[in-house]
Amino acid sequence: MSAAKPQKSWVESTVRGFAELARGDRRQAAGCWLAADARLPVEDLLFDPLRASSRSNVGAAHVLLGNEQEAARWLHSACECWHRVLAAIETLDVPITGASSSFHFRLAAKLPDALTKARRQHYRRLAQAGLAITRFNRAMVSSAQIPAVVAGGNASALEIELTEILGAASAEVRLLACANGPGKRSDVRDIYAAKHADIVARQPSLAAAFSEECAQLEYAIPLTVLLVPAIIATGLPFKAETAGIRDEAALSSSLNDE
Repeated sequence: MSAAKPQKSWVESTVRGFAELARGDRRQAAGCWLAADARLPVEDLLFDPLRASSRSNVGAAHVLLGNEQEAARWLHSACECWHRVLAAIETLDVPITGASSSFHFRLAAKLPDALTKARRQHYRRLAQAGLAITRFNRAMVSSAQIPAVVAGGNASALEIELTEILGAASAEVRLLACANGPGKRSDVRDIYAAKHADIVARQPSLAAAFSEECAQLEYAIPLTVLLVPAIIATGLPFKAETAGIRDEAALSSSLNDE
């Protein structure tokens, strides 16, 4: 792919941000996401889930840095980008080759339209998850808004939505469960650490399983940061050493194989 190097660089810097957040270093995490955005190509495409994710992460970075106006601007832009992705999915060339099982292979042979429709719905739901995460982050641009976000049921509603799309075991749902319950900051760091390790482990399989456009969307969702109140509230300690953070060398190696 023509943008392979910028994509690789963006992925590495974005993943590094999750590792820093798992260690509790908000400022370093924000710096990684700001740097990642600068590594994407300049062109603005209609179907560009990596850019939507990146803009959302830049907005999240500004939330962590306390830059409310910049955060609001970037998160608004990210929402617009996700809407363009959703619109483009309706005409996206969804491949039906590489069926994951003999059942799906037979289905693809007999009912290609049905399988294409199911996969398009899958990608549509992924993009909706990205948009929902970005909107949730936007609701917490100001630390003064955080109590209202939690009390108003925003976190609970998003937890239900993402459970349906990403599954109950996903890092995003577990983070929201912490936001909705008595979760401690150490729990949040542990979830980010597990998310970082999962991203590193999943990259090779994603690269092999999808077309370029579909792979980008599959990449983009787990790489879109979800902020929760425990890491935003000012004046509260968050940084601490977290064991088990895998080095980015593993990720770099897997991307070099693409």
